[in-house]
Amino acid sequence: MGRNRFYRFWFHNKDDKGRPLDERLLKAAEEIAPALTRYREEELDCESTANELLQKAIEAGSKAKRTRPIENPIAYITSVYHRFVDNRLDRLNKVVLVDDEILEELGNSGRVESFEQVAHNRLLLEKVMDLMDPKTRQISIWILEGYTQKEIAKDLGMSPNSLTVEFNRGLSKTAKRIRQRFRRPDKQ
Repeated sequence: MGRNRFYRFWFHNKDDKGRPLDERLLKAAEEIAPALTRYREEELDCESTANELLQKAIEAGSKAKRTRPIENPIAYITSVYHRFVDNRLDRLNKVVLVDDEILEELGNSGRVESFEQVAHNRLLLEKVMDLMDPKTRQISIWILEGYTQKEIAKDLGMSPNSLTVEFNRGLSKTAKRIRQRFRRPDKQ
């Protein structure tokens, strides 16, 4: 990203619902932003992304329920920011950029499915997903988008093990619906 020495980090003092953010976290973020955002700066696309992630870290820290006050706001905001950057880059790294030459080689190799086969597979997937209950369908969509089991479970407010059990039950019910719907007449 190459730090632009003229970039000025700025933060909103309220969240998206208009609630004020923790003043100590805001002050800590403003104080250490230039140094803090050097963390994995080559992998982030620009200063504004770093600013956005730091804003999210401030908001997350302000919303968090704690039994004790934060003793070291700078260490706290640093920890949260590092976690947000790592998670973002982990998600982005699941997508592999491919050079045009490699794509051309794959296209000419004959190992690529035809457009018709890809479209057919997509239609089959949509038919299967239409037979899923809403929660199983949503979990499937998140999985296809690259979210981890841990992230999905956290979003749904459940443990990863509970998510696995519930998702497998949903898939079993979907498989049963598929067998019932597509049962051949001679097998009834």
